[in-house]
Amino acid sequence: MGMSDSHVHLHAFADPDGLLARARKAGVSLMVGVGVDLATSRQTIDIARCQPDVFAAVGLHPAYLTHDVDLDRALDEIEALAREPRVGFVGEIGIDLVDGTATLERQSAAFEAQLRLAIRFRLAVNLHIQGAFDEVFDVIRRVGLPKPGAVIHYFVGDETLARRALDLGLYLSVGKPVTREHNDQLRRVVTTVPLQRLLLETDSYPLPGRRTEPADVARVAEAVASLKRLPVEDVTEATTANLVKLLGERFLLPPRASVHMTGSGNG
Repeated sequence: MGMSDSHVHLHAFADPDGLLARARKAGVSLMVGVGVDLATSRQTIDIARCQPDVFAAVGLHPAYLTHDVDLDRALDEIEALAREPRVGFVGEIGIDLVDGTATLERQSAAFEAQLRLAIRFRLAVNLHIQGAFDEVFDVIRRVGLPKPGAVIHYFVGDETLARRALDLGLYLSVGKPVTREHNDQLRRVVTTVPLQRLLLETDSYPLPGRRTEPADVARVAEAVASLKRLPVEDVTEATTANLVKLLGERFLLPPRASVHMTGSGNG
């Protein structure tokens, strides 16, 4: 199937078509576009609706739970968006005690509600966690995980944290930090994580001086293959198969299959 990028913010780019074309040329055959609030979740669905190799993740990112967000209304709208056929994940969701400004109580409530939604809809979960692994893991132990599973995106933790996540049944997704030799801790982790529990990503979004895009997932695959002493084809095949497994039944649905009912205004 080729390579996959399990986490890219396609909505943030002025030319997503060009971005996708370059990714395909590089051998990327499957991507998950990730929303962070209502507006970007809608935009991501719009892209996924007409792109056969793109699926959407919809959710309320913990760092975007500002005081002006009506949480009950926003959660109702996320539930409506999650019914769209091209949505394969609820995410990115979680708890962020580093960049998040909302209280832990508010973040936890939003996370738990969206986790329960994913369980109900049998959708995989894309987890954003900063400074709150104990809190997130406690919610998961209490509430459970959706049948397809859940992935910690952009994992950069140590071996102990990786083992805790794997013991909970989570997948780990790694990005460009694994390509940098000074990230010794992360690179050691990658050598120990079973290939069947690993995903690749770029977490692409435009920033001044930043040029990361989905085509760059090839560098991540090459780094993982080198660390694991495996052919790069083995890594790309396994990590893409893992993403397909997480997408579950939604992976089989064709593009242009959904009818957009909620509009595309700001949330």
